[in-house]
Amino acid sequence: MKWNCDNNVVTDDIIKAVETKLKITFPKDFIASIKQYDGGYPIPNKITVEGQEEVLNNLVSFLEGDASFILDIISDTENFSDSNLVPVAEDPFGNLFCYSFEENTCEIVFWSHEERVVNKHVCNSFEELITMLHE
Repeated sequence: MKWNCDNNVVTDDIIKAVETKLKITFPKDFIASIKQYDGGYPIPNKITVEGQEEVLNNLVSFLEGDASFILDIISDTENFSDSNLVPVAEDPFGNLFCYSFEENTCEIVFWSHEERVVNKHVCNSFEELITMLHE
């Protein structure tokens, strides 16, 4: 697995600011990837979810001003700020891979921008999401 990224430096303070704003604590496996590959593009980037191939285009970014800045995605996406969804990655078509924070669970789901709903369970952790990537 390789990552195409700018090697942005994401500090613990930046992460804590995002977590404070969202009133959540991200899982450690996700934070480790963001620190290393913030906004990065994985190679390979395909993932099969419920028998359908999807593309994980890039991780979100924790850096303000980045086109994939996590807080901008949340504020710019209709009905997102009032949901329990937090984006972790984007596909090239406006759909999002998100954490769903509900009652002590933290699964990853696929959110369809056309339907404006979660339409697929993807996996149970970020680490599992990364292991699902294939050619």
